[in-house]
Amino acid sequence: MKKLSLVVLVLGVGLIFSACGGNTKGHETVASSTTELVTMKPVDNINTTKRSEVTEKSSTKSIQSKDKSTEEKVSNTYQLVEDFGNAYANFSSINDRNEKLKKLMNAECIKKNGIDVKTGAKLESKGEVSSIYQNDKKEYAVLLDCEQNGTKTRVLLLAKVKGNKIAEITYNSVKQEY
Repeated sequence: MKKLSLVVLVLGVGLIFSACGGNTKGHETVASSTTELVTMKPVDNINTTKRSEVTEKSSTKSIQSKDKSTEEKVSNTYQLVEDFGNAYANFSSINDRNEKLKKLMNAECIKKNGIDVKTGAKLESKGEVSSIYQNDKKEYAVLLDCEQNGTKTRVLLLAKVKGNKIAEITYNSVKQEY
C-alpha cells in the first residue's frame, strides 16, 4: 500500500512540474493598431482658397480656364453635397426623402442603402445644413440640425463623391451628453 501511494505521489508531482514548466517554444501575441488621421476643413474656406489661386495665376488664358473649370467642379460638388444634406434634413416621409436622394446618388449607393425600397415608416423632418467639411479624398462631413417628429436632433452625414454623384454614405445621429 505504501508503494502504491508513493507511486501515485511521484506521478502527481511529476505531472504538476511538467504542467507548470515553462514552454520553451514560446507563443507570442503581438497586437498592433494603426490610426489614420484625417483632417477635415470647412468647405467655405476651400472655395475661398480656390478663388485666390485663380487670381494669382492669371498669366495665361489656358491656366485660367483650367482653374475656372476646377472651381466650377468644386462649386458643383459643394452644391451636390448641400442638396444631399437638405434632402436628409427636410422631408415629409421616408419615401419622400428617398425620392429626393435618388436624384443625388449613384445606382450602387441607392442599392446599398435601400433607397429604392418603399416603406410605411412615418417620419418627417425639418431642418437645415449647419456646416459642411471636406478632406483631401473628396469625402464630406455634413452636419444637420433637424426636428424629426417633434424631437430636436443633430445628424452627421459622411459622404463620398464620385462622378458628381454621392457614392457612399454613413448616417450618424449625434447625441449631446451634457
